[in-house]
Amino acid sequence: MDEISLENVLRRCGDFGRFQLIHFSLLCLLNFSSGMAGFYYVFALAEPYFRCRLPSDVWPNDNQYSSSNSTHQQLIDTLLMTSSSCKYTNGSSCQEFVFDRSVYGKTFTEEAKFVCENAIRKTWISTVYELGTFTVLITGPISDRVGRRKMLQILSLGMYIVTAITQVLLQFVNMSVNLKIGLLMVNQIVSGIDPYGIVFLLLMELTSSSHTSFAGGVSMVAYTIGEVMFTGFAYAARNWLNLKWFMSIYFAVTVPYLFFIPESPYWLFIRKKYDQLEVCLRKIAKTNRREESEWHPMYVQLVEQSRLEKATEKKKPKKKISRIIRLVPRLFMCGCIEFVTMLLYTTISYDLGQKSEAISPYTNFIIGAGVEGLGYLAAGLCIITFLGRKYSLIMFVLLTAGAVLTIPFVTGTYPVVATVISQVGKFGVSAAVSVSWLFVPELFPTYMRGLANAIFVFVGSFGSMLAPIIDTAVGDEYQRITNYVYAGLAVVLACVIATLPETRNRSFQDGAEHDEEDDDGEEEEGGNTNKAIDKPKDNVVFQNEGTVDVKS
Repeated sequence: MDEISLENVLRRCGDFGRFQLIHFSLLCLLNFSSGMAGFYYVFALAEPYFRCRLPSDVWPNDNQYSSSNSTHQQLIDTLLMTSSSCKYTNGSSCQEFVFDRSVYGKTFTEEAKFVCENAIRKTWISTVYELGTFTVLITGPISDRVGRRKMLQILSLGMYIVTAITQVLLQFVNMSVNLKIGLLMVNQIVSGIDPYGIVFLLLMELTSSSHTSFAGGVSMVAYTIGEVMFTGFAYAARNWLNLKWFMSIYFAVTVPYLFFIPESPYWLFIRKKYDQLEVCLRKIAKTNRREESEWHPMYVQLVEQSRLEKATEKKKPKKKISRIIRLVPRLFMCGCIEFVTMLLYTTISYDLGQKSEAISPYTNFIIGAGVEGLGYLAAGLCIITFLGRKYSLIMFVLLTAGAVLTIPFVTGTYPVVATVISQVGKFGVSAAVSVSWLFVPELFPTYMRGLANAIFVFVGSFGSMLAPIIDTAVGDEYQRITNYVYAGLAVVLACVIATLPETRNRSFQDGAEHDEEDDDGEEEEGGNTNKAIDKPKDNVVFQNEGTVDVKS
């Protein structure tokens, strides 16, 4: 007879039937939104080609980037420096600029003149987005208390409402550029508090452990599909404000589903909401065409067993602070993993959306999204081979390092080759990110896994935040040195990963607890209410897990 557990009750209701497929598809619509919001910076604040505007007494109405005739071109060659787009030949700095709209249309970089000495200001927009992701330390634990469904509704509606309000104000109210910057920053910081992590968890909690790896993969691939959709919107809009309209309209389309999102059966069971759990399981069974007699008797036994355990359980021993202190070095190393991988991921992703002599940035970005999806699939295959988690992660990190190191040598001479190598880097870093999301949670015991994952994501956000700032501050002149430093960081990271233990074939309940059995003679499960999204391997039961965001 099967063990009495919610896992087996869910299997009897149907753990991968019509119910799961329907809601997997609809929940992915929310992850599409996350992919769009995460990369708004790439096209809305892209830096097109630009030059100084000719003085009005020399050439009135100089509003077109390309020359209109030979006389116009001669004046451009005579009065403007060829070595700098920011100065006239007499050495004075430009105050007005003309931008090339043939690729990106009108960007906010043009609107706010985020070029030359003001270029660093545009990184404020990406920085506040990353600041929004810091709220993972709050939204994760809150979802453990109020439920996945309610938290998804709050986060999604909050993001959609703020997007709509800022859209209307920017479109119909006359205001200064500084006020527009402020509104866009508000929009971006709220967009950073998106529901991706909660969707990630709910997808896995709607099925059994037999299919959680598939569910997690669906969530990540949905994010890349959102990137592709966003690129199509950017190509059609060719205007930073119109692009925001496209996103607002898409967000509005997904609103009705927010009121039909199912609650996680695992969360209902943990919170002892047995009446709601029974309704939820009955809906799953009915949609999957399972008879009540197949699952309900075991469900009744499960509830009775749970109530009996609640009445007889004893207070568990408190965690020993010394054990947590022992794991601080490992926690630091895992923070380094996420910091470096997200630094490289953001740098490569943003670069694929920049102007290029070899290929359209739209095409390049779409290819990059496809390559990212392949990276996730490759990671899923490698971790179940003899490479395991650790050596798969080392392999993908070194592949990324090789790509980053090679790019400066071929960019100027062979731009097409440089683009191909950039895509190889995107493949490697995407796979590395995927493996790390699985590997890191398995390195920690249950009682501090929530804390570990929260710090993991939190530190990674700093990497995502620094990438555009460094790229803008350094400029093209020293880009080669930046690539050398990034490649060196990746090699050092591979050495750090080599010191960590392999977690393949170790149950999710083991983690670092396996190393502590000699101290206590027994495993300590702990009572952590701040749980995390632990991207599971096969046969993981999510009955005792919670959440924290996994996207930077």
